[in-house]
Amino acid sequence: MVPTFRRENTGAYLAVLAVYAAAVVLEWLAGTMLLPGGVGVGSGWRLPLLCAACTFAGMAIMFVASLLNLRKMKAGFRELAEGNPAPAIPSVWCPVLTEARLAALELAARLAAPSRENPPRAGESGQP
Repeated sequence: MVPTFRRENTGAYLAVLAVYAAAVVLEWLAGTMLLPGGVGVGSGWRLPLLCAACTFAGMAIMFVASLLNLRKMKAGFRELAEGNPAPAIPSVWCPVLTEARLAALELAARLAAPSRENPPRAGESGQP
């Protein structure tokens, strides 16, 4: 099993953290303009904390939703790995996972299509 968090992905992790920090700062700036004085009287530190919590909560929701969608797609990816030329990979709402689904279906089609590198197997005509 490949570990989820790997040293090779450090740059990606830092990029996500930078986007998170930028979103918190933008929310904080917008909040100070929309809510003069912050949230409540004398709450200079509460607004940035609220922005950080809200941004993190949004990211957590998206992460969990994507994870649940990926679990629905797992059986179809397994079918592809086992050589099924038409794996049943369900559509999902997530644009990133939709691209993964389309790439997997394209890969399945390429593997199933006869070519010089991939001749038809015995008993197959090679016709769709």
